Amino acid sequence: MAESAPKQARIDPVYEADALNQKVIGWTVIDISQPENETVVSEHETQAEAIKAAEEFEQYAQ
Repeated sequence: MAESAPKQARIDPVYEADALNQKVIGWTVIDISQPENETVVSEHETQAEAIKAAEEFEQYAQ
């Protein structure tokens, strides 16, 4: 059985925008293991939670 490629993730801010401001209201973890097929893995309220989730995704989703 061939070994699968390691999982890679990134985090992106989720914005709420009005006429003058952009406010970060959350964070998403995105699976970028297949750049042509990026998918949202999870959503989080804080950047720290998103970073932890991305690290866990990369470590355990293999």
